[in-house]
Amino acid sequence: MSTYNGRTPYYGRRRRRKRARTKIFTRRMRITLFVLFVLFLIAFSALMVKIYQINKKDGDRYRKAALSQQSYTNAVLNYQRGAIRDRNNTVLAVSIRKYNLVLEPRTLLTNEDKRTATVAAIAESFDIDIKKIQSVIDEKPNSMYEHFDELKELTTEQVESFRKKMDENKNIAGVWFEETYTRNYPLGSVACNLVGFMSSENQGTYGVEENYNEELCGTTGREYGYFDNNMNLQRTIKEAKDGNSVVLTIDANVQRIVEQQISNFQKKGVGASRVAVMMMNPQNGEVLAMASDSTFDLNNPRDLSGMYTEAQIAAMSDDEKKEKLMEMWSNFCIGSAYEPGSTYKPFTIAAALDENLVNGKSTFNCTGVRRVADREIHCSNRSGHGMLDLRHSLMESCNSALMEIGLRLGSGRFSNYNRIYGFGQRTGIDLPGETSGQLHTQEQLNPVELATSSFGQTQTMTMVQMLSGFCSLVNGGSYYQPHVVKEIQNSDGDVVETIDPVIVRKTISEDTSRKLRSYLKSTVEEGTATPAKVKGYSIGGKTGTAEKRPVSAKNYLVSFIGCVPADNPEVAIYVIVDEPRVSDQAHSTYATEFASRILKKVLPFLGQYASEGADGE
Repeated sequence: MSTYNGRTPYYGRRRRRKRARTKIFTRRMRITLFVLFVLFLIAFSALMVKIYQINKKDGDRYRKAALSQQSYTNAVLNYQRGAIRDRNNTVLAVSIRKYNLVLEPRTLLTNEDKRTATVAAIAESFDIDIKKIQSVIDEKPNSMYEHFDELKELTTEQVESFRKKMDENKNIAGVWFEETYTRNYPLGSVACNLVGFMSSENQGTYGVEENYNEELCGTTGREYGYFDNNMNLQRTIKEAKDGNSVVLTIDANVQRIVEQQISNFQKKGVGASRVAVMMMNPQNGEVLAMASDSTFDLNNPRDLSGMYTEAQIAAMSDDEKKEKLMEMWSNFCIGSAYEPGSTYKPFTIAAALDENLVNGKSTFNCTGVRRVADREIHCSNRSGHGMLDLRHSLMESCNSALMEIGLRLGSGRFSNYNRIYGFGQRTGIDLPGETSGQLHTQEQLNPVELATSSFGQTQTMTMVQMLSGFCSLVNGGSYYQPHVVKEIQNSDGDVVETIDPVIVRKTISEDTSRKLRSYLKSTVEEGTATPAKVKGYSIGGKTGTAEKRPVSAKNYLVSFIGCVPADNPEVAIYVIVDEPRVSDQAHSTYATEFASRILKKVLPFLGQYASEGADGE
């Protein structure tokens, strides 16, 4: 019996028909793809032809449209750094507006006449090689912001002259001027160590420039630019904010006179390894002058020629030059500590008076030497002063009397008053680089150290410490924080901050201060400080003759500290002559006579005028 049911032939036919249809579909797809490819080629060719035609006919219009979407500039707008002025508004530091020329090569390449006229005008106006300008244009044809080292910091006169040419010749294009500022110090070296200068990074370095850098700095602005559809420059500007100005407490006239006197002393007088002067208002802590023989031109602060000869500079290594520069820039008045000598004696006497350990009737017997522990310590008068009261102990600068007073104070009270006077710690003056000096601790004040410290040896102080403390001794006992800035003004000249006097602490009583002023006045009138007299003025003060280490070298630092008027001081002065250039240095006369010359010249500038009834020669 056959099993064939007729299905196999039927399905075979279906498969054959399906394969036939697939072949037909594949053939049609190939034809379709071929046709599409041909059409794409035709369309692409037509598009290329069209682009060519558009570029030939309207390329400039479309280029402008594209440029309108491109950033033109993103330039920094510099602020003007605030000025530094003295108390009378004399300018000590100012930022002067200058200009950097900016060239737009892309603008000049749009028109050969513009390129030719502009390049010629720049070369003629600013004396720059015309080939250099052309090479920049050729090398950077798409740039819209190019500087030239030779065309930076141009003056206003130079820029205005060129702008006039641009107005007269419209082919001069693609040039604009970017504002910048350069720091200038109109008085040159005056107050150089106090004012400070600008670093290559445009930051304040040393002095007020450094300490008040944040106030003097402003905020930079921005300028954004782009081309519109007509290739006109459109700019968006965020203005810069100028810095604040700083008004100092110093008087530039007084400062200049002090510096001139120091220079004369060094070049025409005795001379010394170091000479320094500070002046202060005892009633508020304002510094009126601060100078030393270390000077330099603020407009050229890296020039050592003001301190050394050409031969000396040539012999220096690079490291030695750096060291000498730092020495030249440093401020001796706040950054160097030394043993003050007898100018410290008023502090010891004031402490003992305040503690009621001595009074005007106290007496001291000076034999010329005093045995302390295992050694003998001599008075300046080796034959002895004899019997002295407290006033004459200061007037005659008797070491023996001061050692006795120091012994009465004892190490505890002596150490405590050192802290009250501000020794061994920074005063907080608004200048960088202040040092603190070195004191004996209470535990270190053994009998010998206590004895020598009582008359100003074996402990170190700075000028600003000594003068600030002295001002408190003569003003009634108020210790004012010393400061060199009086107020801060904004760019419109409005006062934004006033530096008010700050009383840090009370040092001594008014009664003690009154007595001490009387003793200091007698010291100038009849004692060791008589060379400090100035005709027509009542002056109080104390001399100092400090023996330097090592003792065997026989070198001395001589000084004078004083005030005017003696009874109600408004001006205090401190003069240091370190190692006078003489064989016998141990004479305070070098400092007192020098102080007298300075006071005679500067007191009228400070509102202090001679009186017929006043003491003085």
